[in-house]
Amino acid sequence: MLNEVFLDALKNRDAKVSKVKDSNFATILAEASSRWVRYEPSPEKCESAGVDSSWNKRAFQGLYLYAIDAVAVTSANKVLAAEWDQDIAGSARTEFLESKAMAMEASVAQKAAGRVDIVCVDGSLVSRLLKSAADAASEMVKKYGSSTIFVSKSSESRLQFGPMGSRAGDIYYYGHAGSGAGFSIPAEITQFRHAPLFEVYARLRDHTPIIRIEVLGSEPSKQEMTKILDMLRYHSIAGYPYCLKLAHNTCKISNEDIDRLASIFSLQHEQGARDALNE
Repeated sequence: MLNEVFLDALKNRDAKVSKVKDSNFATILAEASSRWVRYEPSPEKCESAGVDSSWNKRAFQGLYLYAIDAVAVTSANKVLAAEWDQDIAGSARTEFLESKAMAMEASVAQKAAGRVDIVCVDGSLVSRLLKSAADAASEMVKKYGSSTIFVSKSSESRLQFGPMGSRAGDIYYYGHAGSGAGFSIPAEITQFRHAPLFEVYARLRDHTPIIRIEVLGSEPSKQEMTKILDMLRYHSIAGYPYCLKLAHNTCKISNEDIDRLASIFSLQHEQGARDALNE
């Protein structure tokens, strides 16, 4: 079956690629270039903390074993705060696990704030709270506070170029508009109604991938953005904050980890939902 998929992709390659690079592509690239502020970050010695969470689950016959955790860890690999939970339940919906992981992230970020110079949370605040109730979202925003920023490696946001008919996320166009270090002019995310929130695309070093940064509070000035980038550049690897890489590696719950938990709960011999597929 996969052979047919690959052959079809080769046959229709040009037509599919043209969906993104259509006649408007050059216009959007020019606009992205006009919004780009060239700046080579100067590494500023600081202590940063990365925040990330993870969850995993295993389905048995009408039972679910799940585990969730979140961690705040510095670039020196010092764990500032950690929270976790695991249980056997009759239900473990993905929405429930994601919601609980987000709450843990906000809690460990709050505990890390004030102990380091900058707290970086993996991902987007908008995507976290888009489906949350207003009260719950406001409470989470308070926990994060204005000293926390949110850093994404990829994004589907079309806030800036969507009105121009873009067919890819804004990050795609900033990534193709140039290869130099710098940042985009801050743009307010008006769809986020729980607090003022601004998005900035940035490149910490020449020829490294673009990252998307969300900043809570008032619109960051040029001086404030350069200070953020200077701190992110310190301890960054290949243009990405090292504290976030450590946070990801520290909290990740793998299938092997779930195997160990299943053994602890004597579930290792129970029939799993995907055993018939040898998965």
